[in-house]
Amino acid sequence: MSNMGMFVAEMSSDSFQLLGMAERGMLPEFFAKRSRYGTPVIGILFSASGVLFLSWLSFQEIVAAENFLYCFGMILEFLSFIRLRVKYPAASRPYKIPVGTVGAILLCIPPTILICIVLALSTLKVVVVSAGAIMIGLVMQPCLMHAEKKEWIKFSTSTDLPDLHGANQGSVNSLVD
Repeated sequence: MSNMGMFVAEMSSDSFQLLGMAERGMLPEFFAKRSRYGTPVIGILFSASGVLFLSWLSFQEIVAAENFLYCFGMILEFLSFIRLRVKYPAASRPYKIPVGTVGAILLCIPPTILICIVLALSTLKVVVVSAGAIMIGLVMQPCLMHAEKKEWIKFSTSTDLPDLHGANQGSVNSLVD
């Protein structure tokens, strides 16, 4: 019963993440569709599809693939941390790491080496599944932007949501450029 409860909680969390991304304009608006009970219908279907896709893997392989993707995400976070520090040194931040840019780079090297060792120890099956998920993610964003530009799908943002960037900080696109 505990495992079933954790599974339902995880699927619910994932489906609400998709809903939140749609409400922020990061995914097509059909992901923001809710049932009469307030549950994100499309998000639940996508989460269930992911579970069905992973059902052919063993538990150990699923955990290893999750760790692989988490490690890859951590490397991207380190790169983003360094890039934002170099490109926007005067940007307002909730906290500062007082070691300078070189110190920040040096700070990221030991965990990055450890992460690379973990990635190198992965099995071929885990690497293939994880690389497939990474490729889907890398291809999906430009495809969604193209579909939005061609007006094949509609993106919208909920006006009920607070502005996370504030009036003085500019848009997300200015940070990404």
